Amino acid sequence: MDDVRDLLYLDFDKASSIWSQFEGGLRERVAVTDDDGKAQKAGVKFGIPKIAEATLGADYAQKRSTLETKILHHDVLNRVDDELTTRNLVFDISQGVDASEASPENVRAAIGVSPYVKATGQCVIEDYPRILSICEKYNDVIKFIGKCGMQSIEQSPEYIELQGQIEDARKRIGSIKDRNKKAVEKQQLKTLESSIKNMAAEQIEGVEQWLLDGIKLWINTFMPTRINFRTYPIPACPSFQVLCNLKRDCFVDQDPEHLLYGYGNRPNVPLTVFGLITSIPPKEDNLFDPMTEFEDESKLDDKVVFEKAFRAMFGAMDEIEDFVRYSRYPNITVHPLAIYRSFTPQPENGE
Repeated sequence: MDDVRDLLYLDFDKASSIWSQFEGGLRERVAVTDDDGKAQKAGVKFGIPKIAEATLGADYAQKRSTLETKILHHDVLNRVDDELTTRNLVFDISQGVDASEASPENVRAAIGVSPYVKATGQCVIEDYPRILSICEKYNDVIKFIGKCGMQSIEQSPEYIELQGQIEDARKRIGSIKDRNKKAVEKQQLKTLESSIKNMAAEQIEGVEQWLLDGIKLWINTFMPTRINFRTYPIPACPSFQVLCNLKRDCFVDQDPEHLLYGYGNRPNVPLTVFGLITSIPPKEDNLFDPMTEFEDESKLDDKVVFEKAFRAMFGAMDEIEDFVRYSRYPNITVHPLAIYRSFTPQPENGE
């Protein structure tokens, strides 16, 4: 029996586009949508073999709609995976590379000219919109945590005892006439007050506002919707990563918050990304320079000079965007078709 998949993410438009090329075109695009539990009408046919080409029904509820959609998603992914693999267009890094001899160069060489890859391993999810929302209230949250901690401290036996010692010391100082003895008592009082002040000090400090504003400015400018997904397919070679950007509307459960709660930002179970390689950054930067056409400036007229100046702005912006794209050697960047968790069914006893 084939592996069972918990499908977390699927770029359905991309996957169905690939499938349509194998099948000569899908007759109709699926049009099943959720409607918050309200009854809805839909009459759709989906031209995939072995999937009933009957009308999906009328007046069915949201749960049925969602179920039908997920069934189609799983089936499209399975068929696209099978077709691409049959045509030797997919390289499975986890199975095709000997982990004991893995290095970034070996992994890249093994991938060769394969346009699609699968990578299974430990993953990291970097949700930048989530960082934005946290930055908005970060210091307020820290203050709240500090106040909660202070409440616990003030009710502790140690704090109460110190408070009692301070009150006793103040009373003694008021009744002492000898200047030297009073000075000694005052010094002891300062020590007690310092101790209680240290206990009451905030355990977590806030962040200066200029730093939070700068983080928000950077994210809003360069990656306001970015969700990075990093996969480490070779544990012994963590410098090699498969990097991709996720579309928020392609999560199967629609709300990424559900995925982040279930799996966390750093899932502790292996996940698989399956996608099209879009960038293999070289070790040395030898990319094509589109500005070479303007090298002979003596022959440029005013219009071309104006064009050159404006096009050069893109090059300057590229330098800044390189800081946030993270596409660098030895990593590879892919356009993800799917992300899922696989389970291999175990044979029954005696089989």
